[in-house]
Amino acid sequence: MKIKVTNTMLNCLLAAMVAGILFMENFSPTLKTFLGICASVTVGIIIATWKKNSVTVTKAISLIVFFVIGAARFYVADNLPATDISKFEGQTIKIVGTVRDEPQIKTLPNGLTQQRFIVEVSSAGNKFASGAMIVTAYNEIKPARIGDKISAEGKIKFITNYKNPGQIDSVTRLKSDGITARMSAGKNGVEIEQVEGSFWTKFLRMVAEIREHYKDSMSKVMSSEDAAAIFAMLFGGYAGLNPELVEDFQTTGIVHILSVSGSHMSLLAAATAAICLLLKLPRNVTLIIGIFVIGTYTLLSGMLPQVIRSACMGVLVFIGTAMQYENISARFLTLTALAMLINQPLLIFDVSFQLSFSSTAGLIYIAPNLRIFMRELPRWFSMPAAMTISAQIASLPIVIWYFNQISLSSVLANVFVMPLLEIVIVGGLLGGLIALVIPFAGKIFFVGESLIFGTGAELNKLFANLPFSAVQVPTLGIAAGAIYYLALIFRRAEILILLIVLLAVNFFKAGGNVEVSFVDVGQGDCCVVLTPNRKCLIFDAGGTRDKVFDVGGRVIIPYLKHENIFEVDTIFLTHAHEDHSGGAGSIIRKMPVREIITANESKSEYAAVFGISEQKLKNLRAGSQGEIFKIDGVEIKILYAPKVGTGNEISNVYKISYGNVSFLITGDLIKENEADILRENINVQSTVLKVGHHGSHTSSSEEFLKAVNPKVAVICVGYGNNFNHPRKEVLERLEKINAKVYRTDIDGLIQFKTDGKNLTVKTFSE
Repeated sequence: MKIKVTNTMLNCLLAAMVAGILFMENFSPTLKTFLGICASVTVGIIIATWKKNSVTVTKAISLIVFFVIGAARFYVADNLPATDISKFEGQTIKIVGTVRDEPQIKTLPNGLTQQRFIVEVSSAGNKFASGAMIVTAYNEIKPARIGDKISAEGKIKFITNYKNPGQIDSVTRLKSDGITARMSAGKNGVEIEQVEGSFWTKFLRMVAEIREHYKDSMSKVMSSEDAAAIFAMLFGGYAGLNPELVEDFQTTGIVHILSVSGSHMSLLAAATAAICLLLKLPRNVTLIIGIFVIGTYTLLSGMLPQVIRSACMGVLVFIGTAMQYENISARFLTLTALAMLINQPLLIFDVSFQLSFSSTAGLIYIAPNLRIFMRELPRWFSMPAAMTISAQIASLPIVIWYFNQISLSSVLANVFVMPLLEIVIVGGLLGGLIALVIPFAGKIFFVGESLIFGTGAELNKLFANLPFSAVQVPTLGIAAGAIYYLALIFRRAEILILLIVLLAVNFFKAGGNVEVSFVDVGQGDCCVVLTPNRKCLIFDAGGTRDKVFDVGGRVIIPYLKHENIFEVDTIFLTHAHEDHSGGAGSIIRKMPVREIITANESKSEYAAVFGISEQKLKNLRAGSQGEIFKIDGVEIKILYAPKVGTGNEISNVYKISYGNVSFLITGDLIKENEADILRENINVQSTVLKVGHHGSHTSSSEEFLKAVNPKVAVICVGYGNNFNHPRKEVLERLEKINAKVYRTDIDGLIQFKTDGKNLTVKTFSE
């Protein structure tokens, strides 16, 4: 019996392994139960196909084997050993380990210098420990190198993600790289002990010094923003990048150029292939040289897992395009994906892996036919256009799921901007070598690099600002994505038409219920209300102290887009503290907002928190106590709006009502204000209470909770916060009034739905 392993069979084996991974992730059966099911299915197939086509039986069993391999590998990767550093969560302890990667140093908005280390842990306290963790420190310490010994003391915490639909899963991505915990070093900070290191460690240090040489050479002759952007293009990393530049690159669909990706690898290999072609070298020699160039660049880029994955994908594109071995590339792509997932099954949940694989598949399977279709166009246009469009077609459901945006200007950017940036990448690598030998010549070279990059950035900005440069699109569900790929694989237009009809019916279906969602924004508040006809109201918008992280742009907006919300009717803010209002700035900048209602604080205070000039906040005004808003059948009443006080003392209280169901939004209302409300006989009784001040002991008095008498209480709070919120006494008071308690640090997004009579609740963690 001879079985021919075709590309189709390999792809089926890959699909079977992915199915095994997803099965274990979604259903979490015990290993014994899972193996029993697989054994039963195998026996059933053998009995059903007995004395029939043995090739068919073998193929079926092969699919089951790869399904089991995927499931077993996920089980092992997801269940960490008892010695893993994450098992020490909650303990304040001293860890000892080795610096794994080059330390990252940056200056925060508050002026502090933050140092971030990836540490391979060897001990925690007096116990053996394994795994890797992130350690951050804020004090001046001895410079650290890769391979140096490090010790730090602090509280071990899990690495957490903002648990909302549409959020990129950074926790699983880090876990796939072996990083499972984090620590913020205390007053004692960290201690570094320099270690001689092995040959490999010395080599990695030398590579880090080479990268530092590039950074220093560029920073001497060009602006810090240009230097940061070109360094990011050469070696990855977003430190120091201009946010507007990143946004423009996202709009035109070429943001991947700002981090080391498969396109970098194939670019260098293609440039090498062109030189080899001029020298008339044999094809096999060209292949070896191209792979050598990619390998060298991978070393220079730090040998990070994502860089290695990009290198593998880049080699495949090079083999298929530069070497014209499309059929071999298709097979290599599947084998590479199989090898990667067997080694680390959690990669299937990594957006960078998903985009790299799907885009590369598009370049291999779709681009050749598209180039034939576009053969009448000039080659300088058709080649990059075909590659861009094919990559977009193949990755479309993934891009829509995570970003809810399709770039219509990406063809222009890839045809006219990318060649300039490719010159910058190749030239930048050469410039560093020139600066090493002849420093003055290197300076002149990098000045030219800055001019070319500036031209490309300005041209890209022009494309990004064109009408309909990028269009917002509704989220594709998993089922819709599966239908799309079936249509793509089998090339059946009727399947695609069915998908379009289903999406249209889903998108334009009539409303009826009100959705009230408490979004996980960490240690802050945010509530999003959708009326029966999908008008959006936002009550508080999260934020972080010192504006270290853009909660509005990186948490709330992705959630809104995932829910197909692209404009906001009204933002209601309880007060001007950053953890309640800080995220509103990004929402105002990136989405149409009809009106902003605030507490009795000055417009200048809100402008400072938003990072927006007062002149641009013409639709912002303070709300008045007793004021009522009626929006699409939903009533919002300002129950309380103190005119004097500062900070938490001046928090507005809003009551949202729809039929017989109501929600009380209290901001950081303190006990003294609660007493004022009760003295004024204001009716605060509500079905759902957003607990004041994240569950602090300064709020939620027993008398106030009795007056509200909620069936459900929601506490918006960040995991492992430094304030010990929510306090035990507050939880006891809520238990005393028989309120069902939900917490964003445990449950993630908490979504209520009501028709005005009945109320249902669903959480992200369910």
